[in-house]
Amino acid sequence: MSPTSGSPITLPNSTQHDLTNSSTGLDYRIQISWPLNWDRTKQLRNSKISVIYILDGNALFLTATEILWRSASNSFYLSGGVIVAVGYQDIPTVTGSLFSSQRNTDLTISEHDIHAGLGGADAFLEFIGTEVRPLVKRQFEDVEIGEEAIFGHSFGGLCVLHALFGKNGGTFDAYFAASPSVWWDAAIVKEADDFCNAESKHAKCSLQLSYGSLEAKPIKTNGESSTEFEEREKRCTERKMGENAVEMERKLRGCGKLTDVSITEFEGEDHGTVATSALLRALSTFFDR
Repeated sequence: MSPTSGSPITLPNSTQHDLTNSSTGLDYRIQISWPLNWDRTKQLRNSKISVIYILDGNALFLTATEILWRSASNSFYLSGGVIVAVGYQDIPTVTGSLFSSQRNTDLTISEHDIHAGLGGADAFLEFIGTEVRPLVKRQFEDVEIGEEAIFGHSFGGLCVLHALFGKNGGTFDAYFAASPSVWWDAAIVKEADDFCNAESKHAKCSLQLSYGSLEAKPIKTNGESSTEFEEREKRCTERKMGENAVEMERKLRGCGKLTDVSITEFEGEDHGTVATSALLRALSTFFDR
């Protein structure tokens, strides 16, 4: 059978919107989904619906939507919310990847000596606040938007931390940073210090950090040569994904500025696979609040 035969899949209770950032001219694809049992959700939530914004939307939208829909079968279901995935229009890329190179601009804090075009996180977060969030409110005019959260993995996790510490910190009620790339930009460490030392009231929001156990202690795969494994092992050691996340959690818990700080090590997960585990934990935690 030809891979082009059959009918295209259509996804219920979901929409897609192509937007252009009016400030930067960069293009985005916003994918939104909501519970299949929408009337029940509105009833359980008294029409006050939680919303989570997910970075790297192309890679995580379908996963998040499936998690959302599947949770309704739980006997202790408290109702779900709205998934808003912020992604890109050039997907799949020419190499078949789900990750647009544009994410390198959107999810990083500072310009880079070698890699051009980085450091656009502020403009990206401003776009979410001024253009994506109003879009969501217009689409769901029949309900009140309740708590809002933001989730990101890797560079996305770095961006989530920047969103918490930056000028618009506290915009979201919950922040989820999976394997944040602290190693990439030391500026995030200074931002964390400034956040902790600032003479301000406690932020009424929570942070959940996570990482995979295999990020610190990788295991050689069957198709990997000894040289390739040694190089990957060296990168893991240098990046200190778990160590940096643990130190970040310790710092933020110690300063007492957040209502809650937690960290989870997902056993048997590496930097790539931990995104799914962390997303599952984030959705189950956030929508059960």
